[in-house]
Order: sequence, then structure tokens, then C-alpha cells
Amino acid sequence: MWKLTAAKYSKRALILNVGRKTRGAGEKSTRPRRNSKYTVTRVLPESTLLFSTADDTRLLQDLFRNYNKVIRPVKNYKDQVHVVVGMQLIQLINVDEVNQIVETNLRLKQQWTDYNLQWKPEDYGGIKQVRVPSLDIWLPDLVLYNNADGDFAVVHMTKLLVQHTGKVVWMPPVIFKSYCEIIVSHFPFDEQNCSMKLGTWTYDGSKVTIKQESVHQDMSNFMENGEWVMKEYRGWTHWVNYTCCPGKPYLDITYHFVMQRLPLYFIVNVIIPCLLFSFLTGLVFYLPTDSGEKMTLSISVLLSLTVFLLVIVELIPSTSTDVPLIGKYMLFTMIFVIMAIIITVAVINIHHRSPSTHTMQPWVRKLFIETIPGMMFFSTMKRPSKERQDKRIMGEGLDISEISGNQEPPGQVYHSAITRNADVRAAIEGIKYIAEHMKGDQESSNAAEEWKFVAMVLDHILLGFFSLVCVIGTIAVFAGRLIELNMNK
Repeated sequence: MWKLTAAKYSKRALILNVGRKTRGAGEKSTRPRRNSKYTVTRVLPESTLLFSTADDTRLLQDLFRNYNKVIRPVKNYKDQVHVVVGMQLIQLINVDEVNQIVETNLRLKQQWTDYNLQWKPEDYGGIKQVRVPSLDIWLPDLVLYNNADGDFAVVHMTKLLVQHTGKVVWMPPVIFKSYCEIIVSHFPFDEQNCSMKLGTWTYDGSKVTIKQESVHQDMSNFMENGEWVMKEYRGWTHWVNYTCCPGKPYLDITYHFVMQRLPLYFIVNVIIPCLLFSFLTGLVFYLPTDSGEKMTLSISVLLSLTVFLLVIVELIPSTSTDVPLIGKYMLFTMIFVIMAIIITVAVINIHHRSPSTHTMQPWVRKLFIETIPGMMFFSTMKRPSKERQDKRIMGEGLDISEISGNQEPPGQVYHSAITRNADVRAAIEGIKYIAEHMKGDQESSNAAEEWKFVAMVLDHILLGFFSLVCVIGTIAVFAGRLIELNMNK
């Protein structure tokens, strides 16, 4: 069996004496007896904590005994504090096109040397670095110059890391809301170039200098956004002279990030519905006029489009500097529908014309009844000639031989004796009147059918024309920008 005994080794350490129990008189050992007892000394983890806690306490007390966080950490007053800045973009939270604000989540890494926070590790139990609250030491007063809404500086005062050489590393999380001029001319196939300008607020370049940790910023922890994709993220350092402080240039680092919008949401929810409204408008000309539903369908499409535009208008950036592509397309669709309604009214008017109010011009009959139908591969309107109509009507009403009962050769019908009878002549005149009336009705019916045929031809022409305009208009609005984006890839 093993026996454990604890003995105090020093003020800060404990040791364990691990001993072997002495065997009884009746027990025999199979191994040679060298030592009846031996001791193993082991430092427990608690002992390390005791060492570390005491050394840390003493180190922090020595470091901050005469420390003043208001004074710049330099050996000489004329020396500069060199701050290395790195901005790690974590997330693109929101892009507000209406208010032109970009909200980002990032880690603002800052490194500098504080000569008041140096020590020798061997004097403090080998401690080479400590973590202290950021409010207890001097900090560079970096602020976001183009702040739009929120905090200009870091508000989450996390702890920072201080090394024995005096190097300070601080990497607090920050949520910035910066102003960005949103150019909406190519919306929703747009790219935006936004920036964040960081610089010291009170220290000019002779007191504090800032430089980038790297020209190409760290994107290793960036979380992809469902609406935007980050194409480029770089920073540039500038020396700027302000009117308030002539002769004292201030340094700033301006981070530019180019982001491209993912247009799938707007294609599915805006562009395709507008395209369908346009095609539905074209179908108005395919609907027969006699159905009486042309205007009903046209007005229904217009009302549906109006309600749809009122719903999606909040998705479009409200700016008067330029009209976005999607706004142009919506305007094109609205004009398209209104023009279709106006033309539909004209076609319905042509369909219901009569010879008593409108006389068809010969060129209209030649163009829309004889020429265009053949070009559009459907049959022309068949109408009996005037001579055939006269013969048919006279044949129906003036067979005098049947009335008299005498079969006479053709050409002598009007010279028979029966035609000289007054009653017969009166009957013949009545038959002539009826024949002329029937002839006029037939002419009116044929003229009305001709106007209906012209309206039908116009419907077919307008159906093809509006379908072509819908396709060409859609391509004309978006094709140029899509080609430009593909060339820039």
C-alpha cells in the first residue's frame, strides 16, 4: 500500500511525500530490500497559481504605482507614439440605401509601445505578459470620422495585452455606422464603394502616427452576407491639414471596401413580376373584342401593377440624384400598360364602327383586308361582288313567269301582258323595294364585318408589336449593365 503525507515545502509550494508502508513480520519481500522508504516531491497546480497570483499582483502594483494614463507613453516629449492599426471585417450587418448608412461589425486591432509598462520577466516569476483593463492605461484616441449614426469611438472597453517589452495589443470589437454615398443608377445590379476613415482626434502627426498593419486587410473571419458580396477591401494612409489647425497635419487611415449586390431577390420579386405584367398586357390584344372583356382585363392589369408598385417602392432607394435601373423598368412597364389601354380603346372603337357613321377608305380596305392578312398567314375576308348580289336579289324577287303561269323565254319577262296590269305593277314595285332594302342591309352588314375584320387585323399586329417591345425594352434596360459586370469579372 501507498501512504501519502503532505509537508510544507515553502511559503508558496506544497510537496507530497509518497512512502511505502513497512511490511509486517510475517510478510516477505520477493525483491532485494534497498530502502525502506523514499520521497517523491511534486509541485501541485495550486502551487503554480499561488506563485502566479503573487507575482502578478506585485507586477501590476509596480507597473501602475506611478503610472499616468493621460500622458503619452514616450521617453522624450518630442518622441512620437507609433500606432499600428489593423481592421478585421467580421460582418456586413446592414446597408441602408435610403439613409445611406453602412453598418459593419469589425475588430479594430491597435498596437503601440508603452515605455512605462516594461519589466524583466525574471524579476516576476518569468511572467512575460499581463492582461489589464483598457481604461487603466493610455489609449490612442482613434475615432471614425465619417460616422453617420452611433458611436464615433470604441465603446466596448475590453482588456488589452501588455508584454514585458512594453508592447500593447488591443483588439476590441466595434460596430460602426458609417456614411456611404449609395449610387443607385445601376440598382439592383450595382456596386458600391464605401469607406471608413479612422484617425486620431486630438493628436496631430507630430505626437501620434498611425500606419496600417497590412495593405490587404484580414478577411479570414468574414461572414458572408445574403445580399452583398465583398469584392475588395483595402486601406490608404493620408496626411491632412485642417483649417482649424494650420501647419499640423493629422494622419488618418481610410479603408475602402467595394461590395457588389446579389440581385436574385430583386429579380424574383420585382423584375419577373413586372415582366409578367407586360406579357399579360400583350394578351389583351389576343382576346376577342366580342367577348367584351378587353377593357376589364386592361384595367385589372393596371390596378394590379399599381398596387404592386406601391408595395415595392420602399425597396428602391429614395434619391433624386439618379433613377435606378429597376425604377426605369417599372416606369417602362407602367407606360407600356397605359399605352396598351389607350390602343385597346381605339381598337374597340374600330370594331364597333358602322357604315352609317364611318365610311371605309379604299386604302384601308386594300391594306388591312387584302394585303396584311396574306402577310400574316391568315385568310382574307371573302365578300361577294356587287354584280353577284344584284343578280341574286333580282332572281329572288322578279321571276314574273312564275307569277303569270306563262313560261316565256328570258329577256321577255317585262314585256308580257301581265306586267301591264296595275296590280301586278304595284306588286313588282313592292318586290323591288324589298330587294333594295335587303341589298342595303346586306351592304351595311358587309361594311360592319369589314370594320370588325380590320380591328381583328390590328389586334394581331399589336399583339406581335407589344410582345416585341416588351422583350426589347427589357433587354435595353438591363443588358448594358449585365454586359459591363461580366466584362469586369
